[in-house]
Amino acid sequence: MTDRLYLRHSTDKQTNARQLHALDSLLKSGAPKYEDPATSSRVYAINRAGFRRLLDEAAVGDTIRIADAARLFRSTKDVIQIREVLQRRGLHLHIATGAWSGFDLAADDPQTKLFVTMLAGVLEFQRDMISENTKEGVAAAEAAGKTPGAPGRPR
Repeated sequence: MTDRLYLRHSTDKQTNARQLHALDSLLKSGAPKYEDPATSSRVYAINRAGFRRLLDEAAVGDTIRIADAARLFRSTKDVIQIREVLQRRGLHLHIATGAWSGFDLAADDPQTKLFVTMLAGVLEFQRDMISENTKEGVAAAEAAGKTPGAPGRPR
């Protein structure tokens, strides 16, 4: 049984430094790392190259480890799809830090299913709020005569 680490960040302006820090002890132990850099959370995990490679290489009983849930999924549909795949393949899913770290999110019991579905709903809401705030920020910048995407720059 192998721990397999999954990392993702959304844009080329971001890094995975926080994720690497959270997974540091596993990295030092030689756990294989799979990445999807500059990949939006709107792309379902199952369609990401790094995550597909992880699934192709994983064996029954392996554990996928992520720094936080938002690195893997941000919608209810995505988490349901991921759980089904992981359960069929006999894989486990653990978050490295925070309140969710004690659970196997791929476990096939009613409590875990409820818990993970609520988590996915919260993450989807968070993603939508970030998107809404970004749109409002761009509109405010345009109204102030600033170039969108370049806060503080005059046109």
